[in-house]
Amino acid sequence: MAAAKKPWADLLEGSGKPGSKQTTTSDAAKPEAPPTTVYMHTLVGNPDNPRTDPDYTDDDPEFRELKESMKSVGQLQPAVAMSRDAFLRTKPEHRTRVGDAEWIVILGNRRFHAAKQLGWTKFEIRVRDRLAGGDDDKVDEAVVIENIHRKNIAPYKEAEFLQRMVERHGSQEKVAERIGKSQMYVSNRLSLLNLTPELGEAVDTKQLKVKTAERIAKIEDRERQKAVAAEEIRRAQQPRAPRKRSPAAAAGPVQNPVLKPSPDPDTSSSGPATVVTTQESHAIGRVPEPRLIPAPAESTPAAGVLPWHDGAAVMDAALQRLTPEQRSVFMLRYFHRSSGVEAVITDMRGKLPAHDRSSLAAILQQVAAGLLRDA
Repeated sequence: MAAAKKPWADLLEGSGKPGSKQTTTSDAAKPEAPPTTVYMHTLVGNPDNPRTDPDYTDDDPEFRELKESMKSVGQLQPAVAMSRDAFLRTKPEHRTRVGDAEWIVILGNRRFHAAKQLGWTKFEIRVRDRLAGGDDDKVDEAVVIENIHRKNIAPYKEAEFLQRMVERHGSQEKVAERIGKSQMYVSNRLSLLNLTPELGEAVDTKQLKVKTAERIAKIEDRERQKAVAAEEIRRAQQPRAPRKRSPAAAAGPVQNPVLKPSPDPDTSSSGPATVVTTQESHAIGRVPEPRLIPAPAESTPAAGVLPWHDGAAVMDAALQRLTPEQRSVFMLRYFHRSSGVEAVITDMRGKLPAHDRSSLAAILQQVAAGLLRDA
């Protein structure tokens, strides 16, 4: 069962650990200080912000909508910021990245970036230096809680934040209670840290689904992880064509190509593939393996006519007609005809996007290992 969600105010206004002596009746009775208006050039974003640069462009519809809203009605909610001294007491490793900025935006980085892009010179903040107080630093926790519940944090990056919280608080159960999630949620996210860095990036860029990545993370062998991930990415990128029903299939019963072959098979559209009958399978002493039903005739290029404008269709046509032995010759011939390794790289790179090139490289590595295994 998930723990109850903590309101942002409980995190930001709290004094630290439960039962901390810093919490007093007078503190609770103090009215909230009004927002502080500061100049934009005195602000810098949180160096540990889990968002990336693409989250602050008009390509992100949510960011574009926020910017349009701020342009129309202004800043409706102040950001949460810390003074430079308080922030560096907590995170001295970021001194260079903070530079001479007087304020560091902890929560509200999207508003801050939208204001910068709109050309604003002033920005409203609420100062929360108490986030750095004592030995219970809550800066990371504030960022994680806000982004987890608003689903704004990349999964692998979230896992890195959660690991830091586990190291600070001692157990996954305590972290789950602090962020308002179940222990199973924390455990599943932390499993992503078992992935290679490249696969972690693939999760954050949504090439790999989170649930798929959590399953792959259970594989100990890193090379095997890459191979399984590359296959998953390849499957996800394959277009799903609508299923076609031929008039013959609609009119009559479906024929099982293994146990109940069609009485008059059309071998012209099925290439070299053969149908194994029940009697033949018993003759060779094994249960027949299922055969793929050939694609409808209208989807196969006519004999002697190849769609040279469509590389995928040409390859499909070739593989349908070649025997396994001739497929090897077919592929080897390409490399013989190429003018060198750079030419092959150029051909394979083509106009593929970066994630497709990464997937292809991972597949080729596995192919090379398989070829050399029995050499």
